[in-house]
Amino acid sequence: MIAYIIRRLIQMGITLFVVSILSFLLVVLAPGDPFAGHLDPNAVPADIERQRDTGGYDDPVVTKYLTFYGNFFSDLGAVVSPAERTEWKLISNNTKEPVLPTMWRKMLVTLPLVILTTIIVWTLSFPIGIFSALRRGTIKDQTITVLAYTLIAFPGFWLALLVIKFFTVDLGIPVIAPETLGVELEGPRAFFDRTWHVAVPGIIGSFGGIAVMTRYVKGQMLEVLGQDYIRTAKAKGLDHDSVNYKHALRNASLPFITMIAGLLPSLFGGSVIFESIYSWPGLGRWFLEAVFTRDAFIVMANLFVGSALTLIGILISDLLYSVADPRIKLG
Repeated sequence: MIAYIIRRLIQMGITLFVVSILSFLLVVLAPGDPFAGHLDPNAVPADIERQRDTGGYDDPVVTKYLTFYGNFFSDLGAVVSPAERTEWKLISNNTKEPVLPTMWRKMLVTLPLVILTTIIVWTLSFPIGIFSALRRGTIKDQTITVLAYTLIAFPGFWLALLVIKFFTVDLGIPVIAPETLGVELEGPRAFFDRTWHVAVPGIIGSFGGIAVMTRYVKGQMLEVLGQDYIRTAKAKGLDHDSVNYKHALRNASLPFITMIAGLLPSLFGGSVIFESIYSWPGLGRWFLEAVFTRDAFIVMANLFVGSALTLIGILISDLLYSVADPRIKLG
């Protein structure tokens, strides 16, 4: 196990190195000057040329790459191990804020929304999907199928706008932003206010995921129930619950372990639509705005951290595979 993890970490390091080069080239070699935002637009041409020279904006691509990631890991070390820091090396072109501390702050804003949506989707999808698979062809199964396709057909952003209109416009109950704006709340009232503002977009955002995941769980369960070893177990007289929940469910759940790899990087884009609609100053919205405004340091830092989290998620899912199925050996 230890040898396997070490070998995978080395492979992840090589993969991340290649990704860092490709993502850096994607931003730097794009048309235009992604670093122009760091220059003073009111300066005379001679001063602008001096700023470009001292800032290294005209350096070779390799030098820019080494400088950027040298600054990135220097700032990352300060974020991980907080120390007295008066000047950060990676600064946003537009907001002039330090990139990595802002990324950490935005991630903490997005995290409750992603966690709540994920818990709702995974908690409801499995029992509903299994219930539907075990009652295939019945009225209950058909009702669940119709509801699932209905939720899939409804655009999530449209449903979110309807909720905002119903609560905020019609009832006067605020649901936009992480907390009620313009009101000073303390203690339990502040806690319940923040919980309410997280719950609304989290629940609405989970509808589409529940619908899709329920259909997927049902399909996987039906596929496993049709296997020869399940029919053999039934023929030997094993009780219904033991066959369905001990043998069938365990094997049917294996493909879903793969989806765990996407949970960590979902912080960077999974909730961008609902963050925009509900005015959440989160990570996905921040990254999207940086792409539109060509804020190079933010884009490159997000691409690198998102890639790293994806590789970590894949490693975790591979380790869980060996736990869920003893037949899978790590090697």
